[in-house]
Amino acid sequence: MHWSVDYIGLPWQVGGLTRDGIACWGLARLVYAECLGIPLPDYAAAVPSLEERAEVAAVFAEATSSAGPWVEVGAGKAAEFDILVFRRVGLAHHVGIAVDGGRMLHIDTGQDSCLVDYTTGRWASRLVGVYAHKARILDAVMAA
Repeated sequence: MHWSVDYIGLPWQVGGLTRDGIACWGLARLVYAECLGIPLPDYAAAVPSLEERAEVAAVFAEATSSAGPWVEVGAGKAAEFDILVFRRVGLAHHVGIAVDGGRMLHIDTGQDSCLVDYTTGRWASRLVGVYAHKARILDAVMAA
């Protein structure tokens, strides 16, 4: 059974971080902690309100800089567990987790978490970056 099955159907909640209610970054944090043993910070906690999406986007942009824990990879090179960043309302503030074959695990406003294709439809034109966590890359190199 694929790891993603355990994360499908979780309910959406603004700023949610648990299986009882979760937002897109909370879903990424949960997957990374449970599947990879990598703790991720709560970027949303760095701003006073999730309504201030420009600040959330700025905090994530800083974390994905060369000094942060993320390495940008090409969109065509997305690997399982990479974080996919999407533009919504003009800002890069929505994330999904790469699964396989152009699919991502994600959660969207008012919907349960699910698998969707990010290479076609509404998500394809909104993809602005694909990021691998440095700890995951290091683990893969050490295992090889």
